[in-house]
Amino acid sequence: MKSSHRILVYLLILCFTASNAYGEARIFEVSDVDTLNNSYIIQYESTLTSTITLDRIKNVGIKYTVRQDLEKIMSGISLKLENNDDLHKCAKVSGIINIWPVRKMHPRLFTADNITGLNVFRQHTGFDGSGVKVALIDNGLDYMHPAFGKCFKTPGCKTQFGYDFIGDGNVNHPIPDDDPLETCEGHGTHVAGIVAENDHEKHFTGVAPGATLGIYRVIDCSSSTTDDLIIKGMERATADEMDVINMSLGGNFQAWGDTPLGIVLNDLALKGFIFVVSGSNVGDNGLFAAGSPDSTANVITVGHVDNLQFLSYVLKPSNNPKKLIPYVTKRITSRFQFTGSHPIVIANTTINLPEFDGCDPYAKSLTGKIVLIRGGDCDVRRKVKNAAIAGATAVMFYNNDDSLPGPLPLSINFPILHISNVDGEYLKKQIRKDSSLTVSFPEKVIVVPLENAGKPSRSSSWGPTFDMNIKPDVMAPGGRIFSTFPRNLGSYATISGTSMAAAYASGSIALYMQATGLRRGTIDPIKLREILTFTANPIYPNSKDENTKIPISIDKQGGGLIDIVGAIKARAIIEPGKLLLNDSAHFNGTQTIRITNTGKKTTKFTFSHIPSVSIRGWFDNQWVDTSSFMIEKRFAGVKFSKNSVIVRPGVTAKVKVQFTKPKNMPNDFGIYSGYVTIKDSAQHQTFSLPYLGLKGDLITLPTLSNLSYPFFERSDNRERFDREDQIAHFTFLKENEREDFPVFLYLLNYGSRLVKLELYKRGDFTPAGFLGLLALDQNFINLDTVAPRNGGSGDFRDTFKIWSSGAVIDTNGDVIVVPNGQYQVLLSVLRPFGNLNKQEDIMTWRSPIIEIARAT
Repeated sequence: MKSSHRILVYLLILCFTASNAYGEARIFEVSDVDTLNNSYIIQYESTLTSTITLDRIKNVGIKYTVRQDLEKIMSGISLKLENNDDLHKCAKVSGIINIWPVRKMHPRLFTADNITGLNVFRQHTGFDGSGVKVALIDNGLDYMHPAFGKCFKTPGCKTQFGYDFIGDGNVNHPIPDDDPLETCEGHGTHVAGIVAENDHEKHFTGVAPGATLGIYRVIDCSSSTTDDLIIKGMERATADEMDVINMSLGGNFQAWGDTPLGIVLNDLALKGFIFVVSGSNVGDNGLFAAGSPDSTANVITVGHVDNLQFLSYVLKPSNNPKKLIPYVTKRITSRFQFTGSHPIVIANTTINLPEFDGCDPYAKSLTGKIVLIRGGDCDVRRKVKNAAIAGATAVMFYNNDDSLPGPLPLSINFPILHISNVDGEYLKKQIRKDSSLTVSFPEKVIVVPLENAGKPSRSSSWGPTFDMNIKPDVMAPGGRIFSTFPRNLGSYATISGTSMAAAYASGSIALYMQATGLRRGTIDPIKLREILTFTANPIYPNSKDENTKIPISIDKQGGGLIDIVGAIKARAIIEPGKLLLNDSAHFNGTQTIRITNTGKKTTKFTFSHIPSVSIRGWFDNQWVDTSSFMIEKRFAGVKFSKNSVIVRPGVTAKVKVQFTKPKNMPNDFGIYSGYVTIKDSAQHQTFSLPYLGLKGDLITLPTLSNLSYPFFERSDNRERFDREDQIAHFTFLKENEREDFPVFLYLLNYGSRLVKLELYKRGDFTPAGFLGLLALDQNFINLDTVAPRNGGSGDFRDTFKIWSSGAVIDTNGDVIVVPNGQYQVLLSVLRPFGNLNKQEDIMTWRSPIIEIARAT
């Protein structure tokens, strides 16, 4: 039965790839839907163009009007025939494969399907993910939402599997139960909607509305979870034999593939389970900003591109009611709940820099007023607090750059909203003209187009991983995606992030499985990842970029925009799915590509090279953020042992590729990348293998930053100590909330396989002076073998280690309280690719003197 099913599927998919064996195009009937009179979508052979096809139609005497040219997304065109009787005459025109009636569609509220072509694909094939089980390891689901059938585990219900590992507790004190209903935060409901919702009221569907869901709640209402809860969710999902397992969660800068989660994921992938993981969302923070578990080798990691457009509520200034200013709140589609008109004022500025708006307390009262504040410099919470103390009724932020406004922190318990820089400057100008200006918030929604539509979102993280793997693997729509939300939180919301992109990819894989007849256990997860990667479409910059003809760096986009139609159409397996060149000292310049013809025709595969721009992001001994990147046209050299190979069905050919590092690129840890393209003559399809390398020797990179780090400070008054000749006195007493112990702070420029803090007698860093590893407060964890890099701001800026125990762990593993005396701490950090047995591969820092003087 499996072989006959695949033949049937192949015939259906050939609406994208093949001609009718009887010499006449198939005319598809459509029942139970409205169609447009005399109007049809006509698909022609991929070797033709719309112009040639229209000429052929015209030459047989058919009169028509062109509705839409669909050539950019498929080999097709939509026409309105003057005489409907000409339909069968049209079907006999040479080169026309299929004809479908043009359907009337209800608004679908800005799903992202049109970016990747899934909308057309689903309409033409009828595939909806039926028979495929998709697991969501997330924060639960409001399955009582109409889009999910208002049911759980009952016959015919969309959600047939699930478990709640949190229950009525939290991550610290979970109270598990078997009901994953969630109505407190919404992330899981939004993700589930992207995968598989089917809302007949809103005429809105997910990517695979026929898929069966399994919901495994591991995230609590404060958006927190732990490794062990996630692993329990993985355990339950694999026990339920789910076909695709989506994990839209993770931590930033932890770009190791063998964290605890990574180890479990790699093992499960080798057992046949398919995991789709969201990439990190710290795209402003430079290179090597991937996280965990998205750096895991055997998972499918997804970054995100922006949607085409989104819905937004608007506000109106009193002096120009026709002026509609879009805004967002804590959720992009939430309406600001103020009625009537409200006075608005400009924030105070203590110095002549607008980014300092609101950072200091206000000298005048803001009672009864909305305050307009520019973002920047200090934390938004500080600005909100100052405004609230001054009596403001709300805070309206406007951007300090030209990006679109994004949602504000959910944790702020105060009325806030966000507008663009352009609109903020406009309102500021109007307020200065008219101090009595007011604003109102009507129940009006407008469509806001996205300038960056279909391009990588700014917040989607840059790779690669610390072991120089390409991550993300592919991109999918994730910027400003409209989907379901818990009913008590508004039922629908527009949210951005790689979480949304991973959900989109999971739904896409469900379509792939339905179309191919493959399921968990019959497809190798690693091969699937490779297929998705080499069939993805490379993404090029928008028209404002000077490098519009050069792909965006692989470091950002991986293989490119996911193309499930292309993956289904493919009749080749290419291994490996990506080419990892490593750094200059470990250069893998010679690569062997194995290409297997899985089709039924002998085909010619032709090789070529498309370089991408290079990215340099290391300056002044630190990684810089993306705004300071050097983006340059510095390309690797590529030579093939054969420019083309002819491969019979079922046969594997090998081609060697010789890379040379960019000659004109300095050895300062810049990334170069591009694609090896392979054209399949039989399928008229081009595959793209991403490659990536680093120019420079990573072992020379100063992993441990010396730019104002390391140091320790006192816990009681935060006095800083950073010179080896300084002496700091500690009693390690905790009395009446007074604490007296050191806190160590350091910054890692790169992940490290070993970070440790050891205690020695003052000035004696020999084995004789060694006392043990510091027994740190974090469950005495004092030896890190997968340390993340630091970066960005806030919690990611540096690493701090608290030593309040005054104890060490000696060579026997015993916890020993350190007696009074003078000591020093030795911080050791292993360099990238370093050898633990080579001292030159380890960076060290000797602390100031710590004098322990406990009361006797």
